[in-house]
Amino acid sequence: MSELGHNQPPAHEAMALHVEDLFKMVSDTTEGAVVTNDQQEAALDALLDDVKQAAKDAEATRKAEKEPHLEAGRQVDANWKPIKDRLSAAADEIKKLLTPYRVAKQKAKDEAARKAREEAEAKERAAQAKLKEPEHLQARFDAEEDLKEARKLKAVAGRTEREATGLRTYKVVTVEDHRAALKWIMAQDAAALTTFIEQYAERTAKVRPMDGVTVTEERKVA
Repeated sequence: MSELGHNQPPAHEAMALHVEDLFKMVSDTTEGAVVTNDQQEAALDALLDDVKQAAKDAEATRKAEKEPHLEAGRQVDANWKPIKDRLSAAADEIKKLLTPYRVAKQKAKDEAARKAREEAEAKERAAQAKLKEPEHLQARFDAEEDLKEARKLKAVAGRTEREATGLRTYKVVTVEDHRAALKWIMAQDAAALTTFIEQYAERTAKVRPMDGVTVTEERKVA
C-alpha cells in the first residue's frame, strides 16, 4: 500500500481502494486455479501475506479512527458517573425507608379487602337464598336490593386490592437443586443445554480433557 499524501482521500477510503485492488487480484488469480507446483504455492503464499497485512492495516486504521470517539464517550460517562451514583444512592436510601412501611400498609389493605370480600360474598349468598324462598313482593324486592349491594361491595373490595401502593413485585430466582434443574432443562429445552455444553467444551477441552468430548487435530493454511 502506497504512502498517503496530504491530498490523499481519508484513511477509510484509501484502504477501501487498496482492498478493492487486492480483492480483484485474488479473484483473478484464483479463478479456476489449482496449485500443482512450488512456484504457484509461493505466489499464492505471497498474495496471502498481502491479504493478511492489509487486514492488519485495516484493523489498526479502524481502531485509530474509532479511538477518539470511544475516548470521548468514556469521558462523558466518567463525568456523569458521580452524578448518577449519588442519585442512585439517594433513591435507594429513600426506598429502604419506604419499603417496610408500604409493605405493612399493603398487608393491612389486603386484609381489609379480604374481609370486605368475604362479607360481600356472605351477603350475596344470603340474598340469593332469599330470592329462592316463596316470600311476598316486599321480601323479594329487599333480597334483590341486598344482592345489588353485595355485588357493589365485592366490586369495591376488588378495586381496593388493585390500588397502587408504590410497591413493585420482583421475582427472585434461587436454584435449590441444581441436579433437578438440569434434568428439567434437559427435558424442556435440550437445545439450550446442548448449546451451552458445546460452547463450554470448545473453551475447556482444548486445555484439559473432558468426559464425553474428543479433540482431534486438523491442519490447514494459517
